Amino acid sequence: MSYFIEKNVSDFSTQLTKFATRLPTYATDLGFSVDEKKEAVDDAAYLAWIIKTDEDAATSKLAWKAFELLAREGSVDVAELIPPAAVVITVAPTLVAPGIQRRFAQKAAKAKANPKCSEAVQKDLNIFSSPKAVVTVTPELKVALQAGYPELIFTKHGFIVINLYRDAGTGYSTAPYKTLTKSHFIDYDLPAVGVTAHYKYKIVFVENDVEVGNFSPEVSITVIGR
Repeated sequence: MSYFIEKNVSDFSTQLTKFATRLPTYATDLGFSVDEKKEAVDDAAYLAWIIKTDEDAATSKLAWKAFELLAREGSVDVAELIPPAAVVITVAPTLVAPGIQRRFAQKAAKAKANPKCSEAVQKDLNIFSSPKAVVTVTPELKVALQAGYPELIFTKHGFIVINLYRDAGTGYSTAPYKTLTKSHFIDYDLPAVGVTAHYKYKIVFVENDVEVGNFSPEVSITVIGR
């Protein structure tokens, strides 16, 4: 995969949108047809819609988990249970076929193969790749209590595997606490019954058995053994 393509799906969506927006400026010189320009616009719009819907669903899930805990355990500050609002999925834009990234890579390759696609044009289209470029990817991690257990929520952004590190009060180990392929991981490993602990977590993406990019910002949560 060409490394000028953003790994983080939100960054990739931004890259697609910029490419689709700027492509008409150079379409004639670079030999892009009306259909190719429309395809770029449709692909960018559809991925942006998917990301927005996914973010709304994740926010709603966190709200419902908090509501579930409130309903079960109560709070001195809340006298009435008011369920969170349901997720509203907006109308999808023009449907596209699977393979958005593949089509984008093909268009970028076509543009770069044209002598008129200078370094300045490539940068304006957001497809420039420097031989010395370093790809940095920072994952996002959230934590919430689910029935008293920490629930870790993250988005893989195209990666298959992530390494999870945990500091349960003695610092982070040099080895990952867990290697995960699915989000919404629940950590059932609590301290002894009645003992309070402050757990800290961070994650990093893994590609070809090697950790890549940056660690996520650390998240933390207080747990009680049960």
